[in-house]
Amino acid sequence: MDTSSTKPIEFFIRKTQRNDVNELLALLNRIIEAGGTTALEKPLNKGEFIEWFLEADILESTVCAIDRETGEPLGFQIASHYGDIPADWVDIGTFVKPGLHKSGIGSALFKATLANLKGKGLVAINATIRADNTGGRAYYTSRGFKDYKVLKAIPLSDGTPVDRICKRFDLIRV
Repeated sequence: MDTSSTKPIEFFIRKTQRNDVNELLALLNRIIEAGGTTALEKPLNKGEFIEWFLEADILESTVCAIDRETGEPLGFQIASHYGDIPADWVDIGTFVKPGLHKSGIGSALFKATLANLKGKGLVAINATIRADNTGGRAYYTSRGFKDYKVLKAIPLSDGTPVDRICKRFDLIRV
């Protein structure tokens, strides 16, 4: 009988910084290469990562989770004016190191994102999730996001059609 216990991971949340880029890029590219949980299908290079997730004019919030013991980034979340959404909405993306889902990282990232969005005059947050990403859909539902639209049969790069579920979180209550 295995009596060993797994120590819960201890982390803190802070604004994403330039010195996080290499490790967060590697984390994101591992997620992309595994497939099935992000609309991104092609690994990014460092310049693309910085442009999209750190320095874009459309960013409203970019936060990351850092392991207290090792200093390693464990995940990150962005909120930006990306895509075809109303001007007073933001789109959200959440990326957590594989194996650390349900560790509290996603919840802590979302709490920090909400704090960063407070007072910015925004109405809602959009999350567009692949229909086959049951974990991502469950994560956003557990945060209080509600389905409001389905984008039917959006083709992947190989032509495979996959629906996208659009979920909305109203910021009026924040």
